[in-house]
Amino acid sequence: MITTPTARRATAVAARAAELSKVYGQGETRVVALDHVTVNFHQGEYTAIMGPSGSGKSTLMHCVAGLDTFTGGSVRIGDTELGSLKDKQLTRLRRDKIGFV
Repeated sequence: MITTPTARRATAVAARAAELSKVYGQGETRVVALDHVTVNFHQGEYTAIMGPSGSGKSTLMHCVAGLDTFTGGSVRIGDTELGSLKDKQLTRLRRDKIGFV
């Protein structure tokens, strides 16, 4: 019997950030926490986000999960664009679709 390796199946994107930016403050106190970050999180996969303290890891997760607003770019959970949701819609989406371990 001849066996061939199974090719890795493409998985659907569960969440996507495209050109995501987050800026705190203005003028001399302006801090860029996220600078045009693009990342996909695929269904059925584990993702680790690593980096030094202050590099934007928590900010990225908070923005992608709809826990914090973002300054520019877009975030999608499945087919839903977070930037267009009202507070109640965002609350329902977080309740029904998002979890952290």
